[in-house]
Amino acid sequence: MTGTRCSKRCKKIWYHPSTFLKSFTSMCLTKITAKTEMSFFFRDGSMVLWDVCPAQTRELFSVIQHVQVGGYERSDVIDLYSEAIDFTYGKQAGLLPTGEMVLSYGQNNWAKAQILEKIAFSHGMQRSVKISVIEEISDRLIASIKQIPDVLTEKRALKLDQKAVMKTMGQLLSLRGLINLHLPLNETPEAYWEEPWLEELYSKISRELDLSARIRNLNRKLDYAHQVVDVLRSEMVERHHVRLEKIIIYLIAIELLFEILHFLV
Repeated sequence: MTGTRCSKRCKKIWYHPSTFLKSFTSMCLTKITAKTEMSFFFRDGSMVLWDVCPAQTRELFSVIQHVQVGGYERSDVIDLYSEAIDFTYGKQAGLLPTGEMVLSYGQNNWAKAQILEKIAFSHGMQRSVKISVIEEISDRLIASIKQIPDVLTEKRALKLDQKAVMKTMGQLLSLRGLINLHLPLNETPEAYWEEPWLEELYSKISRELDLSARIRNLNRKLDYAHQVVDVLRSEMVERHHVRLEKIIIYLIAIELLFEILHFLV
């Protein structure tokens, strides 16, 4: 796999899932892009830009703004939820040892093949950005409960808020659903099942970006967070039971008091 090194860049940017460009699965904006420049949009809210300069990216944001629903702030998208990977051209599509992507050039039907190669690479890259966003949300969630094991170790009283505990549990379940159900990030797209050469490219970029390892790590973190929340829920249920028992004891005591008074009178 050989090729001349080029100064081309491929950017991928994440938007809020399932709320952006609902009527498109993927598309190429010919109004803005030309030659090797290309933009792909995915139904779950991400886009991948090939060889699009910053000025064109800003123009692209302006064009799509009127169809965007529930997206992140533009500064967050550019600074936090985007990544860039180098690409070049060669006789065979794939990845160089440096991690640089290679698009085929000069073969039969190379123009059509190159578009399909870009789509296969784009699928892996946009999933990487999705995982990055979920990783950040997970880290914030885990940070919010990280002091709980220390409180339990020191046998201090836990300040429990039922609404907060249930909200945290809902967030955990929502994240698990995104990872494993609604955004099946660890599955090969069905479109590549009958195209082994595209599936191989998708698998290569997925391994390069450590998608499977990151998903496993995410699930382990969420397992830990779920265990902590289960402890909180158990403690909350125990306190509720103790409260009910105290109320029952007080009611029995009051009833006995009335019986004693009635007997004395």
